[in-house]
Amino acid sequence: MKHILRVVNVLAAVVIALALLVLLRTVFTPAGEVPTLGGYSFMRTLTGSMEPAIPVHSFLITQDVDPETLQEGDIITFRSTEQNLEGALNTHRITSVYEENGQLMFRTKGDANAVEDSEPVAAVNVVGKVVFVSAALGTVVSLFANPLVFLLLVVVPLVLLLGFELANLVKSTKEVARAEDEAALRAAVEQVRRKRDAEKAEAEQADADKPEDSPKGE
Repeated sequence: MKHILRVVNVLAAVVIALALLVLLRTVFTPAGEVPTLGGYSFMRTLTGSMEPAIPVHSFLITQDVDPETLQEGDIITFRSTEQNLEGALNTHRITSVYEENGQLMFRTKGDANAVEDSEPVAAVNVVGKVVFVSAALGTVVSLFANPLVFLLLVVVPLVLLLGFELANLVKSTKEVARAEDEAALRAAVEQVRRKRDAEKAEAEQADADKPEDSPKGE
């Protein structure tokens, strides 16, 4: 049972560490750059152009895929070439797929928008296909983007947890050292006892081997 609990604790620690890594990558990646980890990108939506499928400020995970596999209806994140966006990231749904001058192109549109995007999306500008959406996680990420909230809810608890674990480590080390000292002392006492018992047995054997005095004649 103890081994199972240890495995569960290790797995929980790994999941928490990965979640924290994703959070840090998402929060502290500079604007215009895409935080990526293992072929997946993490970001937040800043507008409601994809509502209700993707509420504003939702947390998104996109997967790096072969553009050839994308099809109408897929939601993709891409670098927009529209003049007013200047290469900013955008997340819209594919409305059509076609080729132009031998290059794969996509027409896109926000679900909440009345018209398609004015500029098509070249395959080279596709960041990835949206595979996960969470409005709740988006709220969490937005909160942690605030330095004060991040300090109070992440840094301080981590410091306290680290201090607690260090205290436990020191306590465990002292207990192990004490147990080793006690074991060494018991071993020394046992060795002395055995030596005395051996000396006593030798003395008794020596007394038993002594010849008895002959009786005197009358």
